[in-house]
Amino acid sequence: MVNIETNKPQWRHPGIAIVVLLLLTIVLYRQTIVYLTGLWNEISVGEYAHGYLVIAICLYLIISNRRSIFKVAPCPSYSVLPLVLLSSLTWLAAVLVDVEMLQSVGLLLIVFTLVWAVAGHQAMKLLAFPILFITFAIPVWFPLSPLLQDLTAEVVFWITRALEIPAFRQENLIVVPAGIFSIEEACSGLRYLLAALTLGALYAYMNYVTLPARVAVVLVTAAAAILANILRVFIVVYVGYKTEMQHPWVEDHLMLGWYLFGGLMAIMLFLDTRLYRQGSAADMAVIVAANDRCCNRGQRHYLAIALLGSLILLTGPAVIYLQNNQQPVPVTDILIALPDGADGWTGPMVSDNNWMPVYKGSIEQKMDYKKQTDTVTLYIAYYPRQKQGEEVINVINQITNNKKWRLKYAHARDRQLPGYSAKEQLIENAQSEQRLIWYWYNIGGEVTINKYQAKLLQLVSLVKRHPQSYVVAVSVDIKQDIEFARESLLDFTTVMEGQLANLQVAEVAR
Repeated sequence: MVNIETNKPQWRHPGIAIVVLLLLTIVLYRQTIVYLTGLWNEISVGEYAHGYLVIAICLYLIISNRRSIFKVAPCPSYSVLPLVLLSSLTWLAAVLVDVEMLQSVGLLLIVFTLVWAVAGHQAMKLLAFPILFITFAIPVWFPLSPLLQDLTAEVVFWITRALEIPAFRQENLIVVPAGIFSIEEACSGLRYLLAALTLGALYAYMNYVTLPARVAVVLVTAAAAILANILRVFIVVYVGYKTEMQHPWVEDHLMLGWYLFGGLMAIMLFLDTRLYRQGSAADMAVIVAANDRCCNRGQRHYLAIALLGSLILLTGPAVIYLQNNQQPVPVTDILIALPDGADGWTGPMVSDNNWMPVYKGSIEQKMDYKKQTDTVTLYIAYYPRQKQGEEVINVINQITNNKKWRLKYAHARDRQLPGYSAKEQLIENAQSEQRLIWYWYNIGGEVTINKYQAKLLQLVSLVKRHPQSYVVAVSVDIKQDIEFARESLLDFTTVMEGQLANLQVAEVAR
């Protein structure tokens, strides 16, 4: 038998070391913590308004499980310190390319590996879930939103057609005789999915022992959340169709989803307690034996771990500090030389249309090229040196000004062209005039249309000290058919491809 009172004093020094390292983490990585608390404060509209609750649950799980934790003798592990360094470098890379989602992942990994390094492998088996539970409070789930949006639109449309309701689908729009329903990202059901994952993981951890059973519970609750959202959207479409868009749910349907979600969760809980849990009572009687091995590392090792951990924690913030306080770059005027037209295309010439992308902090050029009756507009947004908030890939950047032109595609489409790829977007103004846009990114000399790859290339370009990046966009009016517009853009980009891939830019000192 392990004497808890004998082991409890052994946690004094590692406990102090963990507290000190966590406080130092809060101070050094406060910009990420401020970002997270900002998300958690968005109570009315945010998917992460439950963040504070998740943190409270994490602390509760640790405190309530303290008797089991005190049964395990802590033992510092130097072999985990490289993982602490890797976590810090992950956070640093995320800050350099301004990916806040990855910054929060790096911060969580820092906390996880620090506790692991101080407490040791055996103790971490008990602390791993409470710490990793914080994953449900950080924005790693945002990429699921467009996938859930497409899934919801597809399934709801399939149900309406199966019930012989006259409807057709265009992107994220479901059109019925009574009106148009737009399945926006807010309708994707990410809120319900996050709530289900959080509750499901907690319920599985507290009521099941084996990993397969826990995973099964989480998957079932996640599926129920997705089903609840699909059912919510379908009910709204159906009552809108039946009532000529007059039912209150057409305008206010958020609470309907929570009612459906709560009902499904209640049914699942009832079935679980009545069916599965009765048949697995023996599993719940399993008690994990306490680890009775002692640690032969004394107080000085905790001090060494704390010092080494502190130095590692300083790595990322120190690099950011040095970068922000380096000698100012001499002020220059950037001259972008747009290529001359070729193979029948004449230009560049002053553009007379009001299409204008929005790329904050960039140096912009916009000119027209003509060939017979076709006019293609070329737009360049150039970033000589990217910094936080002013970079090619940023959520505030848009391929058009929404005040004058609105997007027709919910998400830009990938278009494979001979020798290269481009993003395609269709826009329309108040006069029902349409323009077709193709665009791509050039990051440090490498061309890509993938935003995640662009962020990675941005990091590589910083290391190579070749930070220049730009976006290339070409657009054309749709006069007859969209295929004619595509042929015009294909002709222009094929002729100008080499010159656009090697843009001539000069920096002239003022």
